[in-house]
Amino acid sequence: MSSIFRPDELPAKDRGAGARTVPLVTSARGATTFLNGITSFEPGAVIGHHTHNVAESVIVVQGDAVVDIDGVRTPLRTFDTTFVPANVPHHFENASGTAPMKIFWTYASVEATRTLVESGEHSRIDAEHPGGPAGPAGLVHESALITVLPGHEERFEAAVAEAAPLFQRAKGARTFVLERSHENPRQYRLVVGWESIDDHTSGFRGSPAFRRWRELIGDTIAGLPEVTHFRHVLTAF
Repeated sequence: MSSIFRPDELPAKDRGAGARTVPLVTSARGATTFLNGITSFEPGAVIGHHTHNVAESVIVVQGDAVVDIDGVRTPLRTFDTTFVPANVPHHFENASGTAPMKIFWTYASVEATRTLVESGEHSRIDAEHPGGPAGPAGLVHESALITVLPGHEERFEAAVAEAAPLFQRAKGARTFVLERSHENPRQYRLVVGWESIDDHTSGFRGSPAFRRWRELIGDTIAGLPEVTHFRHVLTAF
């Protein structure tokens, strides 16, 4: 579902030391692949040195900043942009003693976490904020292993592309990814993220959309898909 978020109308978290964060797109608000938000720094404010388990990109949207990436300090102006890979220690500071500074941050996964270098304190990013989930995002991933008949690979891929809107309109469907085996080009893996197992097994499988999905791929596959369900355990980088 499409949404518009206005930072001045959303709850903020006081980060201490003159920094406040407003989360924008979070898993609680519909995100499935990334998180973003804005952190405001009062004059001279500094946040603690920390790491994330996923890549992060930050844009300075107001004022002047200093970023410390693994001990290397770099001055930043408005609209300068950083990219920090997973597990690299870093932090931002307001370079001005008189003017405010703001950054717009994006994490490459809804499973992003923060670990403070000094204390070792560890938390999930969107659990830090008002309205965020208390635990993992909780999607159930349907993993369907599909073997395609010889010479039908292109037809199968086209059929899956045609079927994608059927899944996107289904209740509880959040992500849809098709992968092809390198070692066995006739083998594919379809991964669909669902809000619950019931959304898949009781909802989608009992719908006309499911019957249409099977019609689309039926004459391209060698046997029924082998389906299992998984939940997230760890994102290390």
